[in-house]
Amino acid sequence: MQGQLRPTRSRSSTLLYVRRTPVLCVASALVTLALSGAASAHASTIYVLDESGTVTARENPLIPAGPSSQLPKYPGRALTVASAAAMPAQTASSRNLDSAVSRLASRGAISATTRADYNAAMGSARKAAGKLTGQRRKELRAVIANFNRMAKGGLVTASRLPALTETLRRNAQWWTDGSSLSYGQRVGFSGSELVWQAYPGQGLQIQWLGTFGYMNALWTAESKSSELRTLAREVSELAAARAGGVAWEYLFKFGGGRPPWVSGMAQGTAIQALARTSDRFKDRSLMTLAKRGLGIFRTSPPSGVRLKLAHGSHYLGYSYAPGQRIYNQFYQALRGLHDLADLSGDKNARRLWLEGQSRGRYELAFSNTGSWSYYQPGSLSTVGYHELLRDFLRGLCDVMTVDRQREAIALREKKGPAAVLSDFKNWPDPGPYCVMTKRFTDYLYKRLGTKAPTAAPR
Repeated sequence: MQGQLRPTRSRSSTLLYVRRTPVLCVASALVTLALSGAASAHASTIYVLDESGTVTARENPLIPAGPSSQLPKYPGRALTVASAAAMPAQTASSRNLDSAVSRLASRGAISATTRADYNAAMGSARKAAGKLTGQRRKELRAVIANFNRMAKGGLVTASRLPALTETLRRNAQWWTDGSSLSYGQRVGFSGSELVWQAYPGQGLQIQWLGTFGYMNALWTAESKSSELRTLAREVSELAAARAGGVAWEYLFKFGGGRPPWVSGMAQGTAIQALARTSDRFKDRSLMTLAKRGLGIFRTSPPSGVRLKLAHGSHYLGYSYAPGQRIYNQFYQALRGLHDLADLSGDKNARRLWLEGQSRGRYELAFSNTGSWSYYQPGSLSTVGYHELLRDFLRGLCDVMTVDRQREAIALREKKGPAAVLSDFKNWPDPGPYCVMTKRFTDYLYKRLGTKAPTAAPR
């Protein structure tokens, strides 16, 4: 029966679909490589601030941890504490932002409740910025300054305001009552499942890749339904209109990019997580939201991440950097498109997936040095990013193998046992992804001075 089909050889830690039924492979459910964008099997420390102002360090194995779960520090380095200290002092002025919100309210673009929420958050932020000193004051003022510059550029819209408001509110709360933070530390707040991250000189920011990676992990851990529902509600409320759809935007300066910008990798993980959560709860609104997230994959930068090239489409890691092609980010975006197309049956998602994987097969050869992988053209991967790229390719190998097997069974059920799958355009060959997975694994063993284990006889 088609429902019993399993791939014959799979060592992936991703989830495969047969008749849209998730099948967990042998690896631990907590290691959600192509699900979370993380390459760590270790628990992540997250610092949670409660309503009383107490910070508690908690180990959470479902939250992506380590450098591979963060937006990488290229292009350009994220601001360090030292460089932030050398920056000109930010002012706490919010004149342009306040005016932009007033205009939105006067046009009826936002509700009275939305405006009241903003006024409360900005009032708390402005008050805190006036009382705080040192680095805490700089962090909070930098957040206000970023949003004020967005308003000056006409970039504060009704759909963006909830995320701006939440960011103001949480930064005022943390820098008043929370602990000092270094680059990359993960932060949470009681009553919320959003994952925040410290970017010194930029304050606390919602880490969308980490958030949707966490959402995928909650989906994998079936006992976490309550947390999954909470997070689904939160991310739904913070989606911003962009590129004819919606996007989860980054609202800080990073690597030469100015807010608001988007990541194809984070967005691919977002639509993947939302589609899976929709399937779990039979919540059609989440699937609709996931499909609206396709907008940036249809649109060229800087609004979107699509580069239409020979052999298909490349989906960028950073909307502001069209000249930068980061392999691991591209292949995770492809996985997200695949899973949305598979779970929803949406024709647009499938078209974007097929266009992307065609380009992905072409780029495979350029990601390989012959003894290691490239992070991007001309830049070698670290060991962590090499493993991450290998694992994303393994995930594509697995799901594409299942796609073909599933379609072949369906064809034979319809036309008889002699039927042969021949529509390779719609069901592309997973072979190149599988071959490169093995090569990158062999390179890793060689680099580490060990030999790959011999497969057990069947």
